[in-house]
Amino acid sequence: MRILPSLLLLTCLFGSYLTGFSENIIFPPEAGVINVQEKYGAKGDGITDDTAAIQKLVEENKGTNHTLYFPNGTYLISDSVGIFNGQAHSRDRFLNFQGQSEAGVVLKLKDNCEGFGDVKIPKIMFSLFEGRGTGDAMHTYVRNMTVDVGQGNPGAVGLHFLANNTGAIYHVTVRSSDPAGAGYLGLDLRQHQQGPELIRYVTVIGFDRGVETQSTFSVVLEHLTLKNQREVGFAMTSGRITIRGLTSQNKVPVIIAGKDAQLGLVEGNFTGGDPAASAIVLETPKVYLRDLKQTGYGAMVETVTKEKIPGATLVEWVDGGGRGLFAKDIKSLRLPIKESPEVPWEQDFSKWQFVDYSQPDDTATLQKAIDDAAKAKKTTLFFAPGEHQYNITSPIRVHGSLNRILGMESIADVADPSGAFAGGKAVFIFDGLTSPVIVVERFFLLGGWKGPTKAVMFENKDGKTIVLQSLFHQGSTKNVSSSGEWFIDDVSPGRSGTLKVGRGEKVWARQYNPESFKENMIEVTGGQIWILGLKTEGRASHIIATDRARVELIGTVSYQSWDKQELDPPMFTIKDSAVSLSIGIYNSRYPFTTVVEETKSGQKKTLLPKDLANWHLGLYRSGTQ
Repeated sequence: MRILPSLLLLTCLFGSYLTGFSENIIFPPEAGVINVQEKYGAKGDGITDDTAAIQKLVEENKGTNHTLYFPNGTYLISDSVGIFNGQAHSRDRFLNFQGQSEAGVVLKLKDNCEGFGDVKIPKIMFSLFEGRGTGDAMHTYVRNMTVDVGQGNPGAVGLHFLANNTGAIYHVTVRSSDPAGAGYLGLDLRQHQQGPELIRYVTVIGFDRGVETQSTFSVVLEHLTLKNQREVGFAMTSGRITIRGLTSQNKVPVIIAGKDAQLGLVEGNFTGGDPAASAIVLETPKVYLRDLKQTGYGAMVETVTKEKIPGATLVEWVDGGGRGLFAKDIKSLRLPIKESPEVPWEQDFSKWQFVDYSQPDDTATLQKAIDDAAKAKKTTLFFAPGEHQYNITSPIRVHGSLNRILGMESIADVADPSGAFAGGKAVFIFDGLTSPVIVVERFFLLGGWKGPTKAVMFENKDGKTIVLQSLFHQGSTKNVSSSGEWFIDDVSPGRSGTLKVGRGEKVWARQYNPESFKENMIEVTGGQIWILGLKTEGRASHIIATDRARVELIGTVSYQSWDKQELDPPMFTIKDSAVSLSIGIYNSRYPFTTVVEETKSGQKKTLLPKDLANWHLGLYRSGTQ
C-alpha cells in the first residue's frame, strides 16, 4: 500500500471538527480493505491501462460489502468499468469504493477513447449499477476520489450511480479535462428506482449536463458545485430532489425541472449567468425555493406558467403559496443549520483498536476492546469487514478517548435471551467519553436481521455530540436524553422503531429513511429537529411534535406503497409546537385520511389530501411561533 506521509490535519481543539480538511484515508491491515494495487495489480501510474484490474476487482467483490480501496494515483482506463446489465436482487450491488483522497485518486479515461466519441450514443465510464431496476441496491458508496473523462470523449458519462435506502457519494469530483469541457453527462442519476441516497461535497466540472435525474424515490444533495456546463447544470427530467448548498458557475441554466419533478432547494449561489437565460427553469409546480443568490441571469426563476421572477436574491418562494391552519404569515421556521462534524481521520495506527470476533457471543470481546482503547487513549474502534457477523446480548458502554466507531460494513446482530434490553435499555450507551464528538459509521446492519424489534440502538448519557452516518439499524435510533446534539446522515431504521427527541436535545438529519406500519416514525417532545430529506414508507405517523417542539422539514417523500394497513393516523400531528413542513406524496393509491392535524390552545384543525395540489405542499407552517 502506498501511503502519504502523515498529515497535520487540524488542531486538536474542539474547533478541529470542521468540514473541508485535507483527507488522507488509510486503514490498518486488520480492517480488511481490498486494495486494488496490492491484490489486483493496478498500477495507478497514469501510464498503465488498469481497466482489467479494476473490472476484476468489481466482479470478484460485488455483493460482498467489502471496502474496495484505491491508494493515491491516476488509474488509466480504456473502457467502461463497474456493473452493467445488472440484475435485481442479485450480487450486482453493495459496491463500496473508497479512495485515499479526493484529489489524489483519479480514475481517468484515456483521451480520444474508442466508443466514447459520439454524443448521440453516450457511454458510461464508471458504473455502480446499470441494468434492470431494483429497489434493493442498498449501501452503495463512492468516497474520496476524482472521476475524469479525459479529453476528446464527447459521448462520455462520468459516474453512473444507484443506491437504495442507504448509500452515498462523499467528497468526489467528476470532471472533463477536455479544454472545451467535452462530455455528455457528469453525474448520472437516471437509473430507475434511484434512492434514497445522500450526495455530499460533490463537484462536477464540464460536460453538456452536469447532473441528471429521472425517476427517483428520494435524492438528497448537500454542497453540490457545478462548473462550466454547456447545456444545463442540473437536469431534473423527473424525480424527487432535495438540495442544500448549490453553487453554480455557469452561463447555462442552473436547474431545469421537468413536469414530473419535485424540487426543494435552499441556499444557492449562482454566478456567471447569461442575461438571456433564467437561473432556474420550472416545468413543475411542485417546488420550494429559499435563500438564493444569482448574478448575470436575466431572471432568478422561470415558473411553470412562464412568469419570470427577477432579482439578484430570492428569500423564499413556493409555487401557489404555502398553507397554514392557524398561521397567517406563512414562512419557514428557519431553525439554525449546523454542518455535520467531520472528525479528522486517525493517521496513527497505534491509536486504532480492533474488535475481534468469536462465536456465539461477542459482547465481552467488544466491551473489552472499548475498555482497552480507553486505557491506551485510542481514538478509533474498528470492526472486521462485511462477511463477519458480531453477536451482542447486553448493553455496551462506550467511553474514553474514542471519537470514531468504524463498522467496516459489518453486521452486528442483537439478541436478548436474558432480557438485558428490557425497559428500553440501549445497545450502545455513550457514558464517559472525553472526546467532544464521536462518529458511528459504516455498518451494513446494526441489530441483525432478526434482532429484537423493540431494541434501542443508542443512548447519550454524556450530552456529547453524536454523529450517526451511513448505517442501517433495527429498532429505534436513540433514547431521549436531557442534552446533546445528534447528526443523523444517510441512516435507515428498521420497520419497528421510533426516533425520539426530548427537551434539551437537538437533531440535524440528512437523508433519513424510516419505514413503519405501526410505530410512530419520529416523536419530538419539546426538543428540536431539522431534516433535509425525509423519505418514508408505511401508514404510521411520520412526525408527532408536542410540548413546544421545534421541527423543520425540507423535502418529504411519503411513499405510500403498502396496502391493507391497519392504522390510519394523521401523517403529521402538531400540538402547540413550531413546525414548518415541505410535503410530497408518492404513490397515492392508499392515502392518509389526514395529512396534518394541528392543535393550538385546545383548538384542533385538519389538512386533508384534497387540500393538496398534485399531492404536494411546498410549505406548511404551524400557528405556534
